Amino acid sequence: MGIRSCAENSLAFRELKWAFDNKRKAISKMMDSGKKTVWMMGDDVPEEVILAAGMLPVRLCGYYGPRPNADKYLEISFGAYWRGLFEAIMNDEYKGMMDFLVLSNSSDIIQKLYYYLLELKRMEPERRLPVIEYVDYSLFTKDFRSQEHNVSETKEFIAKVEGWCGSKISDGDLADAIKVLNEYKKALRAFSALRYGKDSRVTGSEAITAIVGSFYFDKAKATELIKNLTKEAESWPKVEAVRVLYTGSMQETAEVYELMEAAGLNVVTEDKLFGDRYADRDTDPTIPPARAIASRYINRFPSSERAFIKERAGFIPERIKEVGAEGMVIFMNHNDESYIWDFPKQRDVLKKMGIQTLMIEDQYYPLKDKEELSRRFASFARTVKGGQI
Repeated sequence: MGIRSCAENSLAFRELKWAFDNKRKAISKMMDSGKKTVWMMGDDVPEEVILAAGMLPVRLCGYYGPRPNADKYLEISFGAYWRGLFEAIMNDEYKGMMDFLVLSNSSDIIQKLYYYLLELKRMEPERRLPVIEYVDYSLFTKDFRSQEHNVSETKEFIAKVEGWCGSKISDGDLADAIKVLNEYKKALRAFSALRYGKDSRVTGSEAITAIVGSFYFDKAKATELIKNLTKEAESWPKVEAVRVLYTGSMQETAEVYELMEAAGLNVVTEDKLFGDRYADRDTDPTIPPARAIASRYINRFPSSERAFIKERAGFIPERIKEVGAEGMVIFMNHNDESYIWDFPKQRDVLKKMGIQTLMIEDQYYPLKDKEELSRRFASFARTVKGGQI
């Protein structure tokens, strides 16, 4: 299945796929505007503030070639996804393109990477690493104390970005940025809705290509492309495959999705930033901007890294019902296994719903045994369909 001819024949999809496949060139094209870049690592960097400052928010993707810097500086506890992000910062892939780098408290691993990068910046100034900042949102609890902490953290970040751009960021600037991003996220949600249910028109690999590709355009252009793609995709052929929710380690490429599709599975949603979680909710335009931004980030889809087991056990089954998924696939890289703690409680709930689950553990980059993965995916597809495929 993978990328079908209906997608390849779409002008909007081809443009998004070009950015997906050529991130460095797409970012370079954005930088022709002369704006400074603020690169983001983690799910919870307030992009609205960067946009309001007239700067370019750039989503950091991992490097998928050799990773000598990661091998040299990172211990084995860093899984494949995190090693790729580290390598993308340390090697020459984006040399001269990073003005600022902001990491967020989306994972304990990101917190470790922040301190590693700060120390490398101190010890090896010849590398010319960018200015490095950290957003320390409280994400586990949604009580008053956490909300107020996050509002304060947002205001501190606004002040830091004002220092970077050299001008005041007004509430009007923030409101304008919120409006632009809300329109973009609304377009992404409309596109993703075509993935759901028995009438699914979009494969998982097509979806991740379009969503991630849209990150590397200015937001007005990205919104236009996604809207045009949605209109076209409404008439695409139905996707005949077992519909699954994907969770576990982050997927920035379509490789694993394509293996699943070849085996009879189709990812119709994921609780990950490189997918449905990015656009899961708008920022409320009716309350003060700093408070609205803080509220959005604390109230997003609960992640396996920053949510209680009980919260995840309620969210995952409900999400499966919302999108009409027939099963769930948990795919985890070696030493990136936070989902192990979530799974037992969810499994009990899903079993009562008649939802099958497949857990794939201890994966590496590059994938070590694609044939074995394909076999397991195909076996799971048959299991969900009661042996009928």
